[in-house]
This record gives sequence, structure tokens and C-alpha cells, in this order.
Amino acid sequence: IRLENREKLKQESIFREETKMTVLLIRTVIIYVFLLLIMRLMGKRQLGELEISELVSTILLSDIASLPITNQEIPLTYAIVPILTITAFEISFSLLLTKAPRLKYLLSSRPSIVIKKGKIDKSELLKNRISMDELISELRQKNITDIAEVDYAIIEQNGKMTVIPKAEHTQPTCRDLGLD
Repeated sequence: IRLENREKLKQESIFREETKMTVLLIRTVIIYVFLLLIMRLMGKRQLGELEISELVSTILLSDIASLPITNQEIPLTYAIVPILTITAFEISFSLLLTKAPRLKYLLSSRPSIVIKKGKIDKSELLKNRISMDELISELRQKNITDIAEVDYAIIEQNGKMTVIPKAEHTQPTCRDLGLD
């Protein structure tokens, strides 16, 4: 009888573990699909293109979403409600910034000119915490080997660098060649 009880307890234990794993899997899939929908709703940006508020929202969303996955005692709604709240706030905030340019000017970062007319603005590099090596690396990635070839280099709001070469260092267009 004891052997039978042990076997029965072992089978029940295995069943409980399988049930827990199944519930965990289902909860994970639900949260994953929900987050995919939320991130789609928030906009199609890549991580490197996020504004500070979007990055903070993304980090918060991932942290909140992980709670009911790692602790099955936490109901899914305890994650879904805060995720919806953060998403609504982020979308409202983005809409507000597009409708009120002055507010965007105050709250968002602005483009920063680090090279102007071929001259490096060291104070802008320092303000953006960019070293000379990082600047040169960015220029090389844009196929610029000499700073003298650059008319403007601008650190955009998303953190990426836009490089505008001097006219004499650009590819000729059809118009330049008289082919239009």
C-alpha cells in the first residue's frame, strides 16, 4: 500500500509540475502577444531610434510584463492594467508633443551640430559626451575619411549622426552631368 501511495503521490507531483509549466507557457504567450500589440500601437521604431520617454516606457513595460510570468500568484491583470496605462500615457505624450511644438522643444532633445562648415565644435562633443574617436568612427561608417570633407555633422534627436559632405565631395547628380 505504501508503494502504491508513493507512486500515486509521484504521479500527482509530476502532474502538478506539468500543469504549472503549461500555465507558465500560456501566461508567457499571452503577455508576449499582448506586448507585441502594445509595441505596435506605440509605433514602429527601432531601439536605437527611441526618445528617452519611449526607452523608459519600454523598460517599464518589460519589467511589468515579467512579473506575472515569474510569479504565478500575480494575476495577469496586474500586468495588463499598468501596461495599458503606460501605453496610453506614452501615446498621449507623443500626440501632445506633436501638437505643441514649444512643449516638444522644452521636453525633447534637440539636434546638435558637432561639425559646422568643416570645423569641429568641441563644446557640442563634450555636451553630447562624444569622444573624438567616436566622432571619427561615425564618420568612417558614413564613408568619410577626412573631417575636412564634412560640411555639417548633426547628432539627431534619436542619437544617430547625419553627415552632410561638402559639395565638392559628393557624388555628381544627373543634373550636374547635364543628363536630366
